[in-house]
Amino acid sequence: AASSYLRFIPRNEMDIAVAGVGSLIEVEPSSNIVKKARIALASVAPTPVRAYAAEQFLEGSTADKTTIEEAADLAVQAAVPITDVRGSAEYRKELVKVLTKRTLNICVERLA
Repeated sequence: AASSYLRFIPRNEMDIAVAGVGSLIEVEPSSNIVKKARIALASVAPTPVRAYAAEQFLEGSTADKTTIEEAADLAVQAAVPITDVRGSAEYRKELVKVLTKRTLNICVERLA
């Protein structure tokens, strides 16, 4: 298994994340099939939330670029961000997508 956590904090701001994503995947080495996936989102809802739809999509799928892209799109559905001085709701959703892709790709690299 491999895991990764990334958060986005604007420069010259307080140490408060605009968005954060933590991912964990367990892959069957012989087939590159994801056996277990967990994706948690931070700062995009009143409390941290899991991206269950993205997790379920990943499990049983091949850990490749296309699958990761689709999982990132699904992770956005779990986000219910607000608009505030640190960023709009749409901006935070885009960050969820980008950070999910990055954390999942880091996990795949760590498993290689």
